[in-house]
Amino acid sequence: MLRDERQLALNAAIEACLHAAHVHEDSAELIGDNASHLRELAATRRRNAETIGEHVRRLGDLPTEPDPEYELATDVISHIKGALAENDRREAIERSKAAEEALATALEEALRQDLPADCRRDIEQILAAQRPLA
Repeated sequence: MLRDERQLALNAAIEACLHAAHVHEDSAELIGDNASHLRELAATRRRNAETIGEHVRRLGDLPTEPDPEYELATDVISHIKGALAENDRREAIERSKAAEEALATALEEALRQDLPADCRRDIEQILAAQRPLA
């Protein structure tokens, strides 16, 4: 089955949500104490992925699943960088910031598509709710 541009863009947004959730969870583990905001953000990103997934289903496709090998590889690289960095907390936060920026890019790309009104509204709400990480 061939996916149209809308389905591709929404699936890319789902992947970005799930990747961000994974990164935030991993960063929270690395930071330990005072990382509840990252765990909450990870849960939010998983809910965002579910919301977008429902729109993908309505467009006649199935949402994509994250690649566990890719996630593992990025974790290993991140942990190595963190071990070499002077401040592993800062490194973890930077990784989470990068994941949020990639998510924003994917959401903006999805908004360039001809989406149903309810889908567009949900994507806009997710994008508008993004907050800078400290």
